[in-house]
Amino acid sequence: MKRNHLLLLAAMIILVVLLIAKCNCRNRTTTATRFIQPPIATADVPFKEYTVEAAKGDTLLYPSGTVVLFPPHAFVDKSGQPIEGNVQIKYREFADPVDFFLSGIPMGYDSAGVHYTFESAGMCDIQAFQNGQPVFVNKKAKPEINIATRNTDLAQNLYYLDTATKQWVNRGKSSILTVGKSQASVKQADVATIPEPVKPFRANDDLPIIKVTIDPESFKELMVYDNLQFQLDKDEKRFKPEDSYTRWDDIKLQKGKGSGLYTIRFSKSFADYHKSVEYKVRPVLNENDYAKAMIVYDRQMKAYEQQVEARLAADKANKAAYIKDSLNNAQIDRDNEKTAQLNAIIEAKNAEMEAANQQIEKENKEVESINLSNSTLRNFEIDGFGIWNCDRPLGGEVYVNVIPSFVDEHQQPIQPMDVNLFIRQFNGLYIIGNNSVPIPINRDNMMVGVVDGYFAYITYDEFKKLHINPDTKTQTFPMHIVSKANNNYDFIKSLVSQ
Repeated sequence: MKRNHLLLLAAMIILVVLLIAKCNCRNRTTTATRFIQPPIATADVPFKEYTVEAAKGDTLLYPSGTVVLFPPHAFVDKSGQPIEGNVQIKYREFADPVDFFLSGIPMGYDSAGVHYTFESAGMCDIQAFQNGQPVFVNKKAKPEINIATRNTDLAQNLYYLDTATKQWVNRGKSSILTVGKSQASVKQADVATIPEPVKPFRANDDLPIIKVTIDPESFKELMVYDNLQFQLDKDEKRFKPEDSYTRWDDIKLQKGKGSGLYTIRFSKSFADYHKSVEYKVRPVLNENDYAKAMIVYDRQMKAYEQQVEARLAADKANKAAYIKDSLNNAQIDRDNEKTAQLNAIIEAKNAEMEAANQQIEKENKEVESINLSNSTLRNFEIDGFGIWNCDRPLGGEVYVNVIPSFVDEHQQPIQPMDVNLFIRQFNGLYIIGNNSVPIPINRDNMMVGVVDGYFAYITYDEFKKLHINPDTKTQTFPMHIVSKANNNYDFIKSLVSQ
């Protein structure tokens, strides 16, 4: 009997251990598979919901001024068959660092082993469902997003967030459209200049070498060469060896005067101190990489010559077409045609809203807030539902690293999670850790984080009063923590925008 009791007890222990292991395994799996996780459950960026009749299509207006166009038959099911009936659309936008932070969407981009931080010109999340099940884009009738933006920089790319690989995928470019203006006032974009390939040079052992990480969007003529370095030009007389031991705050590379020449500028400043030096440099390669680079150069040069010939032919044809169009006033280019279509849609929608406002003024308060006049839009088609981002990857920020500690308003120690920096005039996020905090030099910063599920922050003015400089080694950061009643999207948004 005693032996049976022992066997029963052992079996119960094994069962409990298995249940605990199963529970822990399930928890680990859940944690491991999370990708986009808002840091504050009660303050996620809200969706706006719409209904679209699949067979007819529709035009959706978002309060920011964004216009989303669904052509007829824009949806298919998981088997690729066209969908009939109503489709529920969920749409939201992320306009500023507050939205990026509260959404939990990653704002970093890796390219060629280098990590870059996104500066966004417009990001959105669009989802589509029928009867609670996701539906998909019909590749033959793609929806078109015209997202409101203040950033018209042509260097911005278009990215799609692949949640399976957890990576941003470069999907080309968006077009810039200006609505609410007459066609005559819309300036035609200049045709981009074709960059002539830069012929590689062998490194000269007699001259100093400077290593610089290049922004992949800045000097496309150089990015075809691997292991590229920069060497002082033989005519550069201003170089001082002691400059190489200085810790510089900022480094800028620009095209110089003369074939294959560039200018590199180093600067350092804090308080009233400022120093800068500038040298003429050439891109060079070591002996092992030079032969491979010449093969690339020859191929690029042939392609360049073909492009130049095509450009000359196109310019000639465009000139003839321009003269004909000016005389007949009968043809406009694709962008102006899209703008005209948008203006017509907006005019019709504004008329509908005005009539509706006369009858149901209270119900249309949100519609009245939509700003559709004199706005700039970034136009792009989508071939899938999910998160789309008009972004430019930036790198090369100069930091001072400090060891942090954190306290609340009562000087009690706290340990915030998801600590980020907002940088004034920069529409992105800088993620920082709790062990070593990289603080951008000579920038206006605001620190945010999460303490026990509540939003915590240091304002721009308070951060400035910490007087962090290149000699700072440790720093205590005093953070405000919002109350439970204020731990929501609207309050945090208004708080940061003050």
